[in-house]
Amino acid sequence: MVGGIGKQDRQDIITGIGIWVLENGKEWKEVGRMPHRFFQGFGELDDVFASSGTDDLIYIQSYGAPALLVFDLKKNQWKWSQKCPVTKRFPLQLFSGFCFEPRLEISP
Repeated sequence: MVGGIGKQDRQDIITGIGIWVLENGKEWKEVGRMPHRFFQGFGELDDVFASSGTDDLIYIQSYGAPALLVFDLKKNQWKWSQKCPVTKRFPLQLFSGFCFEPRLEISP
């Protein structure tokens, strides 16, 4: 699960973004928190951001920034996406899409 972490006194203001996994189907465990330097790279972040993922990679973007941030669960590493094939035309535009694994399955 990807979620915004709000201020104690103002939950509508996001001060960070966290990553959680469900352990044993019962309890959420925080496995990552976006370092402040990456959070600042988004510019002003309100309560609107988008995330998607595939395998052990989570992609996060903000309405206000053209950048795409990647969190690698296996390496516990945050990094900016080096190449993004699409540019935003408007500041409030979000990338849209889905992640999939193409493969061929043959049945007799």
